Amino acid sequence: MLGGLGPNGLMALLSVIVFGASVILLWRPGESPILLFTFVYPWLQASAAIFHANWLGIPLADYSQVGGDTELAASLTLIGLLCLAAGMRLGAGGWDWRTGEQTRAMALAHPVSDWFKLYFQYALASAAIMIGGSQIAPGLMQVLLGISALRWAFFYLLAYASFLRPAASRQFLYGAFAFELLTSIGGFFSDFKTVFFFLLMALLASQLRPTARASVGIAVVAAMALSLGVVWTAVKNEYRAYVSGGASAQIVAVDASAQWSKLAELAQRLDGAALANGADQLIRRLSYTEFFGVVLERVPQMVPHEDGAIWFDALIRPFTPRMFFPWKTEIDDSMRTYIFTGGLTRPREGTSISLGYVAESYIDFRMFGMMACLALFGYALGRTYKILLSWRRSRGALGMALASAAIFGATFLEASITKTLGGFVGSLLAAWLICRWGVPKWCPWVVDDRA
Repeated sequence: MLGGLGPNGLMALLSVIVFGASVILLWRPGESPILLFTFVYPWLQASAAIFHANWLGIPLADYSQVGGDTELAASLTLIGLLCLAAGMRLGAGGWDWRTGEQTRAMALAHPVSDWFKLYFQYALASAAIMIGGSQIAPGLMQVLLGISALRWAFFYLLAYASFLRPAASRQFLYGAFAFELLTSIGGFFSDFKTVFFFLLMALLASQLRPTARASVGIAVVAAMALSLGVVWTAVKNEYRAYVSGGASAQIVAVDASAQWSKLAELAQRLDGAALANGADQLIRRLSYTEFFGVVLERVPQMVPHEDGAIWFDALIRPFTPRMFFPWKTEIDDSMRTYIFTGGLTRPREGTSISLGYVAESYIDFRMFGMMACLALFGYALGRTYKILLSWRRSRGALGMALASAAIFGATFLEASITKTLGGFVGSLLAAWLICRWGVPKWCPWVVDDRA
């Protein structure tokens, strides 16, 4: 309510209306909230600037640090996300309460230790496949990344089965959570937020009614996630320069102990002013409409529309692996951003700065065409969820978990559609391989064999 008061009240009202309508469309009690999450997180990215500007008491037009029509960009993004939500709702079909009940029964039919073994075995197997495959067949990297990303499906299953049971039986979940969190901190990107997101989705799917003690635990986890985000935002530039050895590349050139030592050193040096600045930059980093605002002032006035070229390239890339098409060009998000923002960012080796899939849809199809494009994209995501949930080889809890992991990559507004579709198709192919060859021999008990 406080965020809605200020010079951008109408924009805040639009944001709230879009949020409410999309939640009504996508909320499916007892099921994975992945479709809802695919809307909510980019909605936060589209709305953060609105509420932050209201908090600061400035018009949205003065909020952007790079200029551009930020107000129009935020409006188009919110409407586009509503179209995305409507498409997902059409693709997924209506909600059936029996789906959640059947999934719940499957999760409770096996002890938590079985779900932990499943997660642990897949994590080891996918790591081995990733390491070996990247050396033997680097041209199939997209599929290998898809196989690696699907470990989150098995983490989700473990978390979901754990939340359905008393707190005393969650030691396996705590161990897996600690492992994922600790191994994610220290890399070039330190992608520690993913484990929190899947934990939250499993918690919502379980429909757990937390006790007072559990509520405190949830609050502590949420505070931990927020604190890590602020600290990481404050130190990441200096930390990345250190771990890359000064190279202009997204690499880690130091060992794990040096990574942790440097992180600890940088964190200890933070004072109140640095943390406040980190919090401000975190909000601004979460918001991702500024580049789109600049694009709106340049396309088509200075740079013509692409008339579908970006989406067409994104659609055909996953089906032309570099192993068989060695002449395929590299994906260069930064160059695309450089061109369509008039040199706002300068391409450098080792960097990747994207316009985001909403801005790319506008560049391809203009204002009205982008809405239809986003609705079709949403339909594809929703249909994928429905198919994996009902396919005889993944029916039930496994399909819900695989759909969550496969669709998760499409939840970030800053992602280029070229990489998003590539990751999505790679994850689906990996899911098919797992369900076709792995599950029948490895864990047939995770599939609902009802007629």
